[in-house]
Amino acid sequence: MAITLINGRAFDFSQIIASYKGVPLPSLSEINYEETQEKTNNMGTGNRAVSRGHGTIDVTGSMTLSQNDIEALREVAPNGSLLALPSDDFILVFTNPSNPQTHVIKDMEFTNDGGGGTTGDTDLTVTLNFVASEIKYR
Repeated sequence: MAITLINGRAFDFSQIIASYKGVPLPSLSEINYEETQEKTNNMGTGNRAVSRGHGTIDVTGSMTLSQNDIEALREVAPNGSLLALPSDDFILVFTNPSNPQTHVIKDMEFTNDGGGGTTGDTDLTVTLNFVASEIKYR
């Protein structure tokens, strides 16, 4: 008797399809993004919090791309600079057959640009940092 998968197929990196400014980014080898928000207990009488204050939400992240995809982005960038790209949505599609999902990193802009490599590299990669306005998970 075959064992049935309880939760279906897990999400894995090979399922990701990424694009920015209409440019597909198949060389994406790492991506990290997060929203952070300050939350503070407000104190009143007694020794327990009486309410909680919520600060602004900050969105930051980073991604690692091959030089091939970076040069494709430079083609749509003013003067070839990733820093000059106007903000736009970064789209991540998780093509999980049992539960496809899309994350949209809204109004993303790169905060660094550059390149590099070392002897023996078979694929030149660059890690780019970014800021965004929000992440739409659904």
